[in-house]
Amino acid sequence: MVAALGRDDPQGLCATAVRPIDVPDDLVADLRGTGYRTFRTVLRRNAEYITARGVPERLAAVRVPLLVIFGAADPRWEPASAQRYAALPDTRVELLPGVGHLPMLEAPEATSRLLLQFTAAATL
Repeated sequence: MVAALGRDDPQGLCATAVRPIDVPDDLVADLRGTGYRTFRTVLRRNAEYITARGVPERLAAVRVPLLVIFGAADPRWEPASAQRYAALPDTRVELLPGVGHLPMLEAPEATSRLLLQFTAAATL
């Protein structure tokens, strides 16, 4: 069973999605089990982490094939910023049209297909 979230949650998770999403019950339970102070601390530290050094720059040192999946209609991050990842060696960038910040929830089939193709190619 999933908790269906629609546009009635403008300040929460759905504010980052372009279309209504189904959030798995276990994810909802995990979030409900997180206290407000802990949640705010995680958000603040995440922002500090990204501000100190961007994710593409951090991934440059990884030296493994990368797949970056962005929603082309992401209201949280500028989708064009996905191209910063394209400069990394052995990196494939995929923009999903009509998808926001949560490709795994907004377009699970397309996201799964990309992940399966990527892992299959990496094992050859």
